[in-house]
Amino acid sequence: MKLPAKIEAALEETGLPWSVERGGKHHKLRVAGRLAGVLPYGSGAETYQRTLLNTVSQIRRVAREVQP
Repeated sequence: MKLPAKIEAALEETGLPWSVERGGKHHKLRVAGRLAGVLPYGSGAETYQRTLLNTVSQIRRVAREVQP
């Protein structure tokens, strides 16, 4: 899966290991083993700005909780 640029930048910014898993209806974004967000299959995640911003916020929130 090709991630939207904003989401990929947020994942790299954390400095933590991250992965994308294929689920039943969504791709699951994990940061340091914790579920940080989900993205629907198709172009929905790239089309809607609010979805992008919410997912970036979720990634940053998990990163803050994980880092000491």
